[in-house]
Amino acid sequence: MLTILLRNFIIITTFTTILSAFETFFSISEQVKNVSSSVIKIKVNRSNDANTESDLISTDRGGSGFVFDANHHVVTNAHVIGDAKKIIIIDENNTEYPAVLIGQDDKTDVAVLEVSSFNTPNVSFADANSLSAGDGVFVIGAPFSLGNSVSAGIVSAINRFLPNYPYVHFIQTDSAINPGNSGGPIFNLNGKIIGMTSTQFTRQGEYTNIGFALPIDKLSRIAEQLIAKQKIERGYLGAELLISERISRKMGYQFSVLITRIDPKSPAIESGLKTGDIIIGINNEVLHDSGELHRFLENSRPSDTLTLTYVRNKQSTITTVHLGSIPIKNKEITNIATADQAEKLGLVVRENNSNIEVIMTYGIAKMVGIDPKDTIIGVNSSAVNTIKELNTQLIATKETDIAFLTIQRDGKKITLPIGSKSALRGYTTEN
Repeated sequence: MLTILLRNFIIITTFTTILSAFETFFSISEQVKNVSSSVIKIKVNRSNDANTESDLISTDRGGSGFVFDANHHVVTNAHVIGDAKKIIIIDENNTEYPAVLIGQDDKTDVAVLEVSSFNTPNVSFADANSLSAGDGVFVIGAPFSLGNSVSAGIVSAINRFLPNYPYVHFIQTDSAINPGNSGGPIFNLNGKIIGMTSTQFTRQGEYTNIGFALPIDKLSRIAEQLIAKQKIERGYLGAELLISERISRKMGYQFSVLITRIDPKSPAIESGLKTGDIIIGINNEVLHDSGELHRFLENSRPSDTLTLTYVRNKQSTITTVHLGSIPIKNKEITNIATADQAEKLGLVVRENNSNIEVIMTYGIAKMVGIDPKDTIIGVNSSAVNTIKELNTQLIATKETDIAFLTIQRDGKKITLPIGSKSALRGYTTEN
């Protein structure tokens, strides 16, 4: 009798536990309603083949993002944006808005956009330290360029190290994450964001239920720096670092990092490091995993100091490195993802030796016959040498008027009209 009672108790308890779990996940429908408007779909144009304003190709078959703050900043993955020439965000009502890239950081895969006319509530942040394996979570994003979709699961692990993304630790989840979810938020069951979906582990033809998200504390730190300075200021070592478990095992170490190249006049070379050195420790401790040095550098500032233990010719040596500032490289001046007047008319251009070169065209600019590799040298009767001068002349043209661009093409000068669709409606040309 006691055995039967015990068996029934176990069955009832198990059923109650399962029912409670189902109720928990069913209850996310209210949280989804509260946060779904803060999740947006992203489309970008990277191609020279777009022939209308709506001819946008979607990275990852569609990207996702979310409203980060009350100042219309949207956060997504840097790999979703890439080298986009035009960025569009789409809200839950399927309304499109042009977005401007504020900054992106490839090391942590974070990008920040600004959308001036977007009026959507931002997400609420969870306490990053309260997250544990087994916690229930849900993901919202636009997989395969579909509209917002929801998937649910649990936190499978925290502080997960991925050799291909060594600069941060990740949250691992079994929630369904597919191409297009990249950049979308992952929430706890209280509807607060715990991270941003970044990548998933998959084999061809297999679904693995293994996805990874960048934790919200790391994400917020990077996003806030990008908003404030449009870039991330880190300490500069000046060395390329290779993570290889095979090399570590061959050398007899659990974790190590191989220096494959050193920049001349860098802090690395000034500290005595050489190509081929194998780093096995940092700040007088052995490496706890192969990404520890990368994470230190990601969090570092110029003028920070670190101590490295390395092996050369089977001899262990300790050196002190004074990190510097990342060398400034001349940045190409373009109007890519600026939503300026030229871009609104379908002109994506760059400055080159006091010339305005056309990178790509779409929409109106392509319709009137402007081609990539054309050089714009004048608007109406005014010469233009910079993107700013080009925009000044285009803005001065009334909505109902047509501007005439003087273009250098194959050594010849030609004149082409540009303006609003209504202004061009009655304009014809002879061929």
